[in-house]
Amino acid sequence: MDGTVIRKSVYSNKSKADARKRAEQFRLEYEMELCVGGSGCITKRKFSDWALYALETYKKPYVKGNTYAGTYLAPVNNHLIPYFGKMYVDEIRPVHIQKYINQAAKTHAPETVKKDFNVMKLIFDTAVDNQVCSKSPITKSIKLPKYETTQEKQSYTQEQYEVAYSLAKEYPSGLSLMLMLETGISRSELLGLRWSDIDTENRCIHIHQGLVAYLSADTGKHVMESDGLKNKFRERTIPIVDDALWKRLCQAPKTVTLGKKVILTEQVIHSPEGNAYQPNNWANRVFRPFMKELHKLHPGVPELSPHELRHTRATLWIAQGMDPYMAARLLGHIDLSMLRRRYDHTSPETLRKAIQTAKEGAS
Repeated sequence: MDGTVIRKSVYSNKSKADARKRAEQFRLEYEMELCVGGSGCITKRKFSDWALYALETYKKPYVKGNTYAGTYLAPVNNHLIPYFGKMYVDEIRPVHIQKYINQAAKTHAPETVKKDFNVMKLIFDTAVDNQVCSKSPITKSIKLPKYETTQEKQSYTQEQYEVAYSLAKEYPSGLSLMLMLETGISRSELLGLRWSDIDTENRCIHIHQGLVAYLSADTGKHVMESDGLKNKFRERTIPIVDDALWKRLCQAPKTVTLGKKVILTEQVIHSPEGNAYQPNNWANRVFRPFMKELHKLHPGVPELSPHELRHTRATLWIAQGMDPYMAARLLGHIDLSMLRRRYDHTSPETLRKAIQTAKEGAS
């Protein structure tokens, strides 16, 4: 370097904030280029600057938009930057990481803390690779909270399930509840289900898509996306055994009339306007009102979340004696370990039936 000042103008069609962001990114890249080849060269970077740069460079191009927003960007913006943001990357030590984990564990679930930890590992590994720090503070001495501290999710008993399903059959917008209760599909899979996924010849549904909503890292606006599933194991075929569900599914209207305009819908569960249902709108207009009505009519039946209906279906399948491998296939799980860890809420009644069955087999 000869001491000549280098000037570069950075513009943006979005906003001044975006222009400043681009200018900072250029500065980071330029200073790292100057540092290449110098083994003892460590560039001073604040955690807030490097964390966002590392995510945009090493993760954003390789994961789906909703995964990037929820799994990577959200932990950094909501948890890590408020705690580490003003610290320089090369000054953060293992004790700082452990103190953060200890503090976060008091207010967040172990899964959330583990997600933060994984993102920190990415940030510091890439920082070492790019000489932003000489050594990662993510060491073997770091302790994470135990998963046993998580609160177990609720699930319906068989009797409560029958009550809920009976109401869903009579409920005006009960098709979505019937589908979730009977098949164990997730909310995103339900809202991503299209008419082309209904196999009338074989009386089954094909799960190909999941509809998600998230805050776009590019525009800062909420967007909806239906772009495949979490993994290849979630793509599956589910036979519809219940006659009432199949009849209602086949009779569900495929069009919506708005004034003089008739709209052909693409999704089975769609908004009143015939569009893809924004997940929060569906929850507020359909799911929560149903749950409140159910609990009002039957106080002994608790209000569950959409994911707890999935827990219910899995738990009842296992209690009814379904082969765990088949239950895992129907739910779209990779292996049996996840099924047992998350959904096998073995009740005293289930254990009693197992003992009685064993005694009958021995006699």
